[in-house]
Amino acid sequence: MALPSCSKSGVLHISFNQDCTCVALGSQQGVHIYNVDTHKLCYRYAIGAVSIVEMLFCTSLVGFVGAGEQPALTPRKLTVMNTSTSRTIQELSYPTSILAVRMNRQRLVVMTSRRVHVYSMSNLACLRAIDTEESPTGCCALTCCHEPNLLALPASSATGTVRIYDLAQEGGNVLGEVRAHQTPVTLMSWNADGSLLATASAKGTLIRVHRMPSAARSHSFRRGAMSATIQSMAFGPVGHSVQLLVASSSHGTIHVFRIEEPEGTGAHPRPASAAAGLLSAVVRYSVGDMVEPARNIATIRLPQSVGTAICAFRPSSQMACTIATATATATATAGQVATRLASTGPTPSSSGDVVAAVAAVPVTAGTGTATATAATSCAASAAAEFGGDGGGGAVATSPSRGETAAGFSGSNVRGVGGAGRGSAAMLGRGEEEDRATIMVATQEGLLYEYSLTDLLNSQGPKCTLDGEWSMLGSGSILG
Repeated sequence: MALPSCSKSGVLHISFNQDCTCVALGSQQGVHIYNVDTHKLCYRYAIGAVSIVEMLFCTSLVGFVGAGEQPALTPRKLTVMNTSTSRTIQELSYPTSILAVRMNRQRLVVMTSRRVHVYSMSNLACLRAIDTEESPTGCCALTCCHEPNLLALPASSATGTVRIYDLAQEGGNVLGEVRAHQTPVTLMSWNADGSLLATASAKGTLIRVHRMPSAARSHSFRRGAMSATIQSMAFGPVGHSVQLLVASSSHGTIHVFRIEEPEGTGAHPRPASAAAGLLSAVVRYSVGDMVEPARNIATIRLPQSVGTAICAFRPSSQMACTIATATATATATAGQVATRLASTGPTPSSSGDVVAAVAAVPVTAGTGTATATAATSCAASAAAEFGGDGGGGAVATSPSRGETAAGFSGSNVRGVGGAGRGSAAMLGRGEEEDRATIMVATQEGLLYEYSLTDLLNSQGPKCTLDGEWSMLGSGSILG
């Protein structure tokens, strides 16, 4: 996500890739990409101030937008490039500043203040331009799965209505609208298979989950009573026995919610549901949100100095096959892009670069270029998990940046290059399903990892800080 202001670290943008194996930073110096498994810098492009960075899964296809501090880095231009050679594939220019960029294996979405541009990833041809009301935050959400290929956009800048587009068709068709909130929607996020959409409004007290394709509201969660900005949301790992949703707020807290399965037909209503029904029968307005919303199952309190923070779930070993499949599909997409761009000739050097861009993963830092290895190496590294017994209470507080590994149990700390690493294969099936790892990347250029264990425990989960490492500077704080 783009950050409201530049911190002392010079970070202007933070984003995880679609499979959460890498984290990309846009800074005053340029583009930085880190592997979350090895804690190493994968790629560095010292081009100048960059305000948006978006990766295509664990590949070398990256799009970035300048911060406008140089004429060549205008915020009105998106550069699609090959990070293995640091050569431009395509440049897309617009009359106004770019607010958001989203990618999946079929579509590229570029959002400006009043228009959303949809491109085909096979040839970077513009399929449709969707007119929208002015959106200063660049709120949009694109599914990362192959099917369904859905785009969620705010339908109004005055109400909390969301419009869903099916991008699988040429240019996209409107599937329907969701009345998500009473106040304007400022953040949205899809789950891995596109069956659930989470929304948050400007008020930030409630988070709602809507089930597709009916767009019916399935869950409401209360973050808190005081207004706050929801900075990011992410659904739990694929194949986990417990469905989770994590959200970060401007109050420096990370909230974890459990998504319970809907009640079966004919089941007795819960007391809260019954109360809401009785009150709604005699009160003109809906009172469901005053009774229904569930509370979070765990809260993580971050240091006061982190500023903006985004969160994601670390891929589990069960995701290894999914990541490898996604990378292989992206590689096939690259071949299509290369063939079609070669015939249209967007730039003299682009057609030969696209195959390498998506088929290779940068693993060695460099100022302008980086060497590459096979894309499957990223899938293999993402599949590895770390040990951790998950002690502590349900509320965890992160240490200050200067604190070292000595303050933690050795079994719970992750260091650089796999220190404290344990093979996921060594974990029992039950233990693996009963834990989740949350990653939190901050505006200060730090990444925290929390182990959430005992998820099936009726008394609530335990949250333990696994480690903290710096994505800028000399290396890991725990190194």
